Amino acid sequence: MTNPFPSIYHSLDSILNILKKPENLAVHGVTELLQIYEGAKENKKKSDASGDSRRHPFIVLEGLDGSGKSTVGLRFAKKINGIKWQTPPESIKHLRSLTDENRVLFSAYYSLGNYIAALEVQVALKDKPIVMDRYWHSTTAFGIAQAVNDNEDLQELPPKGDQVYCWPEDLYKPDVAIFLDVDESVRLQRLSRRKEFTAQENLLKSSPEFRNNVISAYKNMTNPEVIFVNGNNSFETECEELYAVVKPFLTD
Repeated sequence: MTNPFPSIYHSLDSILNILKKPENLAVHGVTELLQIYEGAKENKKKSDASGDSRRHPFIVLEGLDGSGKSTVGLRFAKKINGIKWQTPPESIKHLRSLTDENRVLFSAYYSLGNYIAALEVQVALKDKPIVMDRYWHSTTAFGIAQAVNDNEDLQELPPKGDQVYCWPEDLYKPDVAIFLDVDESVRLQRLSRRKEFTAQENLLKSSPEFRNNVISAYKNMTNPEVIFVNGNNSFETECEELYAVVKPFLTD
């Protein structure tokens, strides 16, 4: 049976196998992407060799575009004396447009970006807490919803408990993952100043079914599950609500 979700990766090797195919290595930027991954892996190895075992909390913020997670993430990172990170990480952001026309490379780029970010934050977590803007949950929720949208044979999302929602065994897990849940009217108002949108962002606006499938996929995630927080409030109030969720993980 054909895999209905070929863009959802559950291991690093499965991503590397795709990127290292001759036809993909021939695409400008793919070799550089792999080199950046190797560099992040080497930096992580050097950090491990230092013997410093300290580790601060790793917090992930999820949400649809316009949920305010980028703004809230910055403010919340400052509140807990942490660092804001994101996926794709800054180290590969300049390569993002190289995969726009190739669906296979597009998903592999974002998926490897999760592993690169994981290597980077494990080094940074020795010094401060990390607040990550998007991670594997995001890649997967959008990938599942996109597959249902594109494939006539897929009438609905897989049920909760399906393997597709399971976190990869070889990917570093956050201590907590939080979804900023906002009303659609609030989301669109926050997006009103943006001038350019990707095809997927336009689909979020035009298709309630796609939007609901993305949110439902987030709700189906397990180990770690995604905690939903009301994102309709002021950013100050949201930071306080996030703090209440994250407080048990914070060290003195």
